[in-house]
Amino acid sequence: MSDFRLCPTRLGYVHLRVKDLDESLAFWTRAVPLDVSARLEGRVYLRGGLEHHWLVLEPSADPGLERVALEVESRAELDAFEGRLKALGVAFEAGDGLDTARVDRYLRFSDPAGNPLELYCDMVAMPTPPTPRAVQLLDIQHVVLAAGDTVQATAFYRDVLGMRESDWVERDVCFLHMKNGWHHGIGVGGFGGAARGLNHICFQPPGLDDVMRARAAVRKLGYPITMDLLRHAPSTSVGFYFAGPDTVAEMSFGARHFTEDAPPKPRLLARGLDTIDVWQQGLVDHEQSVIDELRQMAERQRATG
Repeated sequence: MSDFRLCPTRLGYVHLRVKDLDESLAFWTRAVPLDVSARLEGRVYLRGGLEHHWLVLEPSADPGLERVALEVESRAELDAFEGRLKALGVAFEAGDGLDTARVDRYLRFSDPAGNPLELYCDMVAMPTPPTPRAVQLLDIQHVVLAAGDTVQATAFYRDVLGMRESDWVERDVCFLHMKNGWHHGIGVGGFGGAARGLNHICFQPPGLDDVMRARAAVRKLGYPITMDLLRHAPSTSVGFYFAGPDTVAEMSFGARHFTEDAPPKPRLLARGLDTIDVWQQGLVDHEQSVIDELRQMAERQRATG
């Protein structure tokens, strides 16, 4: 287990390369919703809080994940991470990004699956909150990334970046948390056989009313809901998923929260629909019994001519 003394505080932002900037902006400002904080060097920065950005959109003929950025508490911690990366032989780029990336200092590198990461300190803060919306957002809470080797990726986030394991779904998916304590700031797993890449981004509204208002807005705007209202067994969070032009977004609240002095014992949860959604408990068996009954009726009808 990580000693947690050197670990990112929270998920800071996600940088996406997008094929159609106008289409992407429509999704991220209407369905999520985020505010545009700046346009710099062709990139659009969007926020949901006082931080300068939670999301960066950059037009590209090669759309995909540019990086997942994790915030650390201080320049001293970032320097300590730089020393750790050097000692472990992890290739990285270090730089000052105040003018171009709106963070004071960063380290950029990749996890073993090839997912691009950044550690940074001191993002520019905005002087006023975002425009009030019907759907309020507390934070950008987590991302889930594909990794061809989940165990190897988990070891990297635990042993190199200092995160703590929260739960496993068999050995297919691992959820890890950072200093802010939410059940997971990063999830890694073998989703559909993908070797790397972004599975989804989760935003945290304060409660059910905001989740349901977001759901109503998504339906009205015509974006497909890929998984409707559910409660996850690992995190206990309640929310839903919907697809945009760049990736899948999740709106959820009520995730388990850990304290630094009371770390969880990671569970090894069974793979199944009721792990994804505990409200499915018993329904799988019920559906199978109905299928079996219909099959038996068809066999009896064939037997009687």
